[in-house]
Amino acid sequence: VVEMPNGNEVDYDIVDQKGAGAAIIFAWDSNTKTATLTKEYNPGCHKMLYGLAAGIVETDPNKHNSDFDLAARHELEEECHLIGGSWYRLVHEGVAIPMDKYVVTQIVAYLVINAEKTNNPRPLDAEEDIEIIE
Repeated sequence: VVEMPNGNEVDYDIVDQKGAGAAIIFAWDSNTKTATLTKEYNPGCHKMLYGLAAGIVETDPNKHNSDFDLAARHELEEECHLIGGSWYRLVHEGVAIPMDKYVVTQIVAYLVINAEKTNNPRPLDAEEDIEIIE
């Protein structure tokens, strides 16, 4: 039960994903004027849904070490097979966007322009089933 600022008490289920937060990446190709999307199985609704490359920022020093920029680059490579390009962090350092009002995880959003395909991308995580939509 959560007491709201207006005094109302509301019963919520709060989700806390492990990690330092999450990164989400909008990949834009300025030559073709297209974005790269993912089509991924979402177990919560048991459907394949379209989305952007995204993932949890791992705290493990051998993975992301809580580095949002590094995590964003890894996720884009894993999920879209894209590397490089011009990167823009869409929020100031230390600022994040709530994923949802029922989730503790906060997101840092990125725009990457003209990333290039890689033939040897990082592997997907075991729980991921992703199709790349160009």
